[in-house]
Amino acid sequence: MIDRHDVMRMARLARLELSEEEIDQYQEDLMRFLRSGQKLQQVDVAEVEGTSHAVHVAHELRPDQVGTSLRQEAVLSLGPRVEQGFFRVPRIVEGQE
Repeated sequence: MIDRHDVMRMARLARLELSEEEIDQYQEDLMRFLRSGQKLQQVDVAEVEGTSHAVHVAHELRPDQVGTSLRQEAVLSLGPRVEQGFFRVPRIVEGQE
C-alpha cells in the first residue's frame, strides 16, 4: 500500500514540489501500477522458457574516436554546488534522513 507519506517522500527525494491534488493523483497511479503487477504474479509461467528479450537484439558498437572535451570549468559552472573541482551532492543513505 502506497500512502501519502510515501508519495511525499518520493517527491522530496526527486526534488519535486507537488500540490495536494498531484499527491492524491500520484498515490492513485502508483496503487494502480502495483495492482497490475499483482495480477501479473498470478499468471502461470511454469511452462514458459526464460528469455532476456522478446526478439534477438544485436548491438552495433561504434569505434572509439578521440574528440575535443569540455573544459572542467565550463562543466562545473552548470552545477548547483561545486567544491574543490567536484560536484557536491546531498548524501542519501537509507534510514538516515
